[in-house]
Amino acid sequence: MVRYLILRTLIFVGCLALTWLLGLRDREEQLLAVVIAAVASLVISAVVLKPFRQQASADIAERVDRRVERKREKAARSDEAVEDAELRRPAGDVDEGGSDSDFR
Repeated sequence: MVRYLILRTLIFVGCLALTWLLGLRDREEQLLAVVIAAVASLVISAVVLKPFRQQASADIAERVDRRVERKREKAARSDEAVEDAELRRPAGDVDEGGSDSDFR
């Protein structure tokens, strides 16, 4: 992701330098130069940096999948611990009313 960000910034700076070389140097033309550089770098980045963008997207998706899997495993372990605790409870641990003794 950092590599993509750096490359995109370099493309913008290159486009801005190109607009300066083409003659957009005056103070009144600076905003126009920045807008032209931004649009040009957007188009160039969309075409040239497509593999880097896809790789960054795949890396993010992989991290999200791993995080979801860890949460599922943690929930499963928690569920198993609750079931084990219920199985270890003695069978005679019930009140006359039929409710658990934990809820008196």
